[in-house]
Amino acid sequence: MAPRTVVEQGELEGFAEDSILKFFGIPYAASPVGERRWSAPAAPASWQGVRVAKHFAPACPQTAGASFDLRVAEQSEDCLYLNVWTESNRPDANRPVLVWFHGGGNLGGAGSEEAFDGTTLAKQGATVVTFNYRLGAFGFLAHPSFGANFAVLDHLALLRWVKTNIGAFGGDPNLVTIFGQSAGAVAIRTLLACPEAKGLFHRAIIQSAGFERAAFAPPLSYQRAQQTAEALFTKLGAHDPAALRGVPTDAVKQASHALSGVFPPPGQTHTPANLNWMPIVDGSTVTDDDFAGWPRDVPVLMGCVDNEARYFLKPSGTYPSIVLQTMIKTLGASEAPAVEEALSDLAPYEALDKLFSTAIWLEPMLETVRKFAASDRRFYCYHFARAAPGAIATNELAKHTAEIRYIFGTLADRAYYDSTDQRLAAIMQYAWLSFARTGVPNTPGGAAWPRYDAADPRMAWIEDGIAIRDFPVTPLMTAINKLRERNRH
Repeated sequence: MAPRTVVEQGELEGFAEDSILKFFGIPYAASPVGERRWSAPAAPASWQGVRVAKHFAPACPQTAGASFDLRVAEQSEDCLYLNVWTESNRPDANRPVLVWFHGGGNLGGAGSEEAFDGTTLAKQGATVVTFNYRLGAFGFLAHPSFGANFAVLDHLALLRWVKTNIGAFGGDPNLVTIFGQSAGAVAIRTLLACPEAKGLFHRAIIQSAGFERAAFAPPLSYQRAQQTAEALFTKLGAHDPAALRGVPTDAVKQASHALSGVFPPPGQTHTPANLNWMPIVDGSTVTDDDFAGWPRDVPVLMGCVDNEARYFLKPSGTYPSIVLQTMIKTLGASEAPAVEEALSDLAPYEALDKLFSTAIWLEPMLETVRKFAASDRRFYCYHFARAAPGAIATNELAKHTAEIRYIFGTLADRAYYDSTDQRLAAIMQYAWLSFARTGVPNTPGGAAWPRYDAADPRMAWIEDGIAIRDFPVTPLMTAINKLRERNRH
């Protein structure tokens, strides 16, 4: 018999597979279509009878950005749905809850992506939630005529739904871990600055983004976001809110892509720091207080992967020396001579990877570590450097997104991953789940990972196994950090 459970809106029927109960395509908010486009999400409608929850809902409108197979062909603005994996739907099961925020540059992706399958984590005692949120201009438009941060409001609506309903899936509403990668990590960091998020989560994991703005990049501002919105309105041929809410979805999607910032300036390579559709301080949903939604008893785990840039700078591409020189000047700015010196022993592609990875991820993480430490927050750091055999063969190494399959246990490609990867995946799942349960990441049979301490900065180094090392501060990180210091004064 198919499993059933009851949430606030009505009864759901999911399905059982591989000893796990699965409920897909559950609405957590009303459809943000028509008059609700560019509005805060409304509560989902109730239903009569039993709602079948056996299929993923459509992905939010997107042109690019998904990292893995979406597993759905349809796109729709009616996309505010979630998915649950659990071993028990007993309300007294009190399982730790893991809520995954997908990446994709705020331009693509969905909770249905194949790598985010929650089966393995559910088998280890968690109730796992993935979900969709509005993307591109649909989720990140900022303009006085409409408001701002609609995707962030989606995130808050999702967490409120979890708080109210997750007990129906065996989850403990008082033990919710939010975790996300790339744009999903930006979402996690943003929630730390949302007063309304306080009390909706109890642990947070920030993976490969969500750090301080890159040192070379101009600050994000509501004024700049408003200019992008006005450019969008011009492309759509309307400025009246009612008319804009009536523009066809595909027209908004295409205009959103054109203004997204994915197209680099001449002579440069694209970096995520160029992206335009981002959360913005609006003074209400998102404040300029980085910690307005972060209670002091909520621990954070955060980290990067070793070769973040290789997701964007494909090893199969051609990168002449002039591209490296241009990017040294762009990313290094006034510290370009020191940056060039730090890269002098590397071939052009390896140097470009190191420069890009350091300027966009590693140095911003260093700055965030210092900010968190100065606030006397409890947090833990990791660095993922494992290169699977398939990643070595393609020269992608530990690229952006590389750690995700290890955490979810979706390393199905036996030609790409070997037994070391399978063993490491089990270790990482243990660490993420121990953090979700206790607030402290652990290695099986080993000591707890060290809390970050500015007087003795240490972190977990994830390669073929887990080693505890000093937090690495390289000459290149130091050079780029000097640029940040120079910009402050």
